[in-house]
Amino acid sequence: MRVFIIAMALGLALLVWLSGMLAMPANAQQACLALPQFLDGLAVKYAETPRMSGLAGTQLLVITASEAGTWTALMVNPDGSACLVSAGEAFVAAPAAIPGALN
Repeated sequence: MRVFIIAMALGLALLVWLSGMLAMPANAQQACLALPQFLDGLAVKYAETPRMSGLAGTQLLVITASEAGTWTALMVNPDGSACLVSAGEAFVAAPAAIPGALN
């Protein structure tokens, strides 16, 4: 069941990331910092902590969230820099069946 929650959340995060990339103007700049700085800032300002992560090629997707429901998606580069991909509200890690998966 835990695997289903993680897989569903990562799928949702990928969808959010892709939609954010498509909506981003070509000349827009991403907010990037060293990962520890980003995580410290999110913890202080929004009480967010890392909830899940997954590899996307050579990058690491990190999703942080707070108990209040705010969330942030970061892409971490091999050099350790983390860039803001998307953020929002109403984060819920709920179990969901994956089509075609054995339960």
